[in-house]
Amino acid sequence: KTVAQKSLHQFSRTKMPLSSHGFRKCITNTSRATTLLLLTATIVTTCLWMRNDTQRIWFGTAENNSYDRRFLDISRGDIKNEGSWVSSQRRISREIRFAAFGTSITWGHGVENPEKDVYPKLLSLSADNLAIRATGPAVPALCLKSMVDKANPDAVYDVVFLEFFHRTLLQNDVDSFTMTAQRIRTRYPDALIIFIRDWNPTDIGYYDESGDWVHINTWNLINGNREELHSLAYKHKFEESVQNGINWVWSPKTDERKLALDEIAASVGGYIVSLPKPHKPRFFLQYRNLFDPDGHHLSNAGHNELAEEISSLLDTLQINETPRLGAWDDAGEDVCVSWFRSGNCVLEVHGEGVQMVSWMSNGPAIYNQRKNALSFPFGGDIVINNPTMKTMDLYLDFMAEGPPPGIYPLTEIVIESRGPDQSVILSEPRYIDPTESWRVHVIKPAFINTVLPGEHIVHIRPIEYGKDQPFRITGINLSETRFRFDTPEAYSVQPEECSSLVEKKSPAATSHLGKLKLSFFADPKTTTTKHNLHEFDRTKIVNYVCNNVRLTNT
Repeated sequence: KTVAQKSLHQFSRTKMPLSSHGFRKCITNTSRATTLLLLTATIVTTCLWMRNDTQRIWFGTAENNSYDRRFLDISRGDIKNEGSWVSSQRRISREIRFAAFGTSITWGHGVENPEKDVYPKLLSLSADNLAIRATGPAVPALCLKSMVDKANPDAVYDVVFLEFFHRTLLQNDVDSFTMTAQRIRTRYPDALIIFIRDWNPTDIGYYDESGDWVHINTWNLINGNREELHSLAYKHKFEESVQNGINWVWSPKTDERKLALDEIAASVGGYIVSLPKPHKPRFFLQYRNLFDPDGHHLSNAGHNELAEEISSLLDTLQINETPRLGAWDDAGEDVCVSWFRSGNCVLEVHGEGVQMVSWMSNGPAIYNQRKNALSFPFGGDIVINNPTMKTMDLYLDFMAEGPPPGIYPLTEIVIESRGPDQSVILSEPRYIDPTESWRVHVIKPAFINTVLPGEHIVHIRPIEYGKDQPFRITGINLSETRFRFDTPEAYSVQPEECSSLVEKKSPAATSHLGKLKLSFFADPKTTTTKHNLHEFDRTKIVNYVCNNVRLTNT
């Protein structure tokens, strides 16, 4: 359009004969030239658009008819510092340094070889993959320094991946995810932070005649015939459902997740790369090869597709030739000890029957990595030292499982410390509920209390009996108090709450309660997210603790 306007401007300034024939002829020729120029500009623009198939947008996504290839581009502004910016990874004079934090998807569940076939390794075999199975963003939020120090303490990363999109519904996950991103931005101020927005068939469902949400996995169990995702029978079953009028839609939580991820990415000037997806869920069958048979994790093809999307994005971005490295004093100190992967606990542990238990997750034997936890059938103690010169928050990493009634018992945690005169100081008890509201088996953190520099003893006491497994701990974390976030599975019960509860009950009403099982108060299986059940969960815990712990102690 600009070229055409310039042509018209030049025409208007050209001296022309005044005859009507000459004037009409010039106008006709100019109109043709203008039309040709506009047509040429349109064709060139369209070709470039189709070639890249990528659009920079401020907030939100744009989808074509087949899948979403858009990413979020939020400018971080100019960083005033030395260092030459290189416009393409192909023109940088050294290898790009990658790091990845995420869930079992980034770790590699669902691929043939997690050491080579996950998207960070497809981009660079020297990439540091710091993803951990069965976890969420709370682990790097609390333990970023410990994780990096163990993997590559001197690394200055150019690109950092964060894959926690499906952990953006609960507020504590959003808070810890944001904290992770901000700590990474402070430590690596010049790095490109790329957020992964994946999807999977479990994000699909429909509303039945009653208006209730029917999950695709629930639908697949109708009539007792569960078909494997990649089977021809599954394909025919799904196609028949479409023909029968089922209106498949994306989960109502999808938009909520997208908004949360957009806001987190915006807070650190990050980019979002989306896994290609169908515009409408009824077309998802052609994307089945991107997923593991479990319908949740990515397959080799899925990781390849994601790596291609990331590579296309990196071709349009700049890598700093000499990036800066922020101080841990600013990014935050932490001291974390975990035995989930190694099975080796370096801390002093006491207690009857306490042992390291190990189990395999479902999947090919090539994974060859077991999960490990300390098991406390009758309670016990863990001795922990705060080696810093700061008051730190202490978190326990424990195994959580669901849906109710769960396999792990409600457990009381107390921290024993020493005062200046060596007198014993006991913290307020915290009660950890390891039962989740949906079908998962994951690691969760629980904030217990703050601890001063020096040695402390963590006392573990199960207070619920009849469960299938003892309480399990996979690690202990010390984190700066400025990075504290809510952990809704850990509760404090005040004495006045028990007093109020007793006043509401007559002697006849309380005499038969005895030793209740916590599952007596358990909510039914539900798809409602746990933050909506938090008040109910608290009532459940208070009732149990007051009737089975506080009143018994009294």
